[in-house]
Amino acid sequence: MAKHHILVGANAMFSPRGRINRLQFVLNFWACQVLIFVIWFGIAILPDALSDEWAARLDQPLNWLTMVLTVLLYFALFCLCATRLHDVGLSAWLGLILFAGFIPGLISSIGSDAIEAAGLTDMVNFIAFLGNLAVLILGIALSVWPGQPEENIYGPSPDQT
Repeated sequence: MAKHHILVGANAMFSPRGRINRLQFVLNFWACQVLIFVIWFGIAILPDALSDEWAARLDQPLNWLTMVLTVLLYFALFCLCATRLHDVGLSAWLGLILFAGFIPGLISSIGSDAIEAAGLTDMVNFIAFLGNLAVLILGIALSVWPGQPEENIYGPSPDQT
């Protein structure tokens, strides 16, 4: 009988090799999505909770911390998508769809002054929205798409190991 692990460990979370089943994907993928939301929401409301002096002091370090954590979480999301795509027998290259929402958001947060000066704010926000919609569709599809029950070129079924 297969031993089921609900949450994947750090080795599996940051490795695009192998396969994971739907339950592991659902719990880990959506937990990462919630963490990303909490981080970005917390950063958005933090300046209102702090005095102007503290908000000014923490602005730059918090922006960098947010970027580092977001990049790490998106890499974990990519690895989760890659291993789940392997489970359904597809290439991990399709997991790059994740970055369709991340890259425009990163560009708009880093170069917001240049984007506003060029009058491209609405276009970048719309592209980020479409990218995030693609991520949502990918996440839902991989959450419900059954994996291959037998061994494939990416390894044995996660339900057999």
